[in-house]
Amino acid sequence: MSLVRSIFQNLIRERGVEGFYISTIVGVDLKDKGVIRLDYFTVLLPEEETIVFRTTIPRENPVIDSIIDIVPGAYSAELEIHDLLGVIFKGNEFLKRGFFVPRDIVESGVYPLRRG
Repeated sequence: MSLVRSIFQNLIRERGVEGFYISTIVGVDLKDKGVIRLDYFTVLLPEEETIVFRTTIPRENPVIDSIIDIVPGAYSAELEIHDLLGVIFKGNEFLKRGFFVPRDIVESGVYPLRRG
C-alpha cells in the first residue's frame, strides 16, 4: 500500500469522509531526476486550510495505488494525470486515454506533459 493511500485512510479515520476534500492532484514530470511528482492538494474542514501531500514515483514505471475507492473526489484528477502523464493508478478501473487529450494525440501514444 502506498504512503499516499495510508495518509488518506488516516484522514478518514481521524476526520471522517466529510472532514476534507481533494481540490486537485498535480503531476509534474521531473525528467532530470527520473521521477514524476504528484501533489495532492487537500482542504481540511471546517478550517478550510489547504495542505499538500507530495510523493514521487519512478518515471520509467509510473504506478501508484489509486485512492478513488476511499476518496471518490479524486476520480477526475487521476484520469487527467493518467491521460497527460501516463501515470497508472493501480485499482482505478476507469483509466482511459482521451479523457482530456484529443484522439489524435492519444493515437500517437504521446503524453503531453511528459518532457521529451
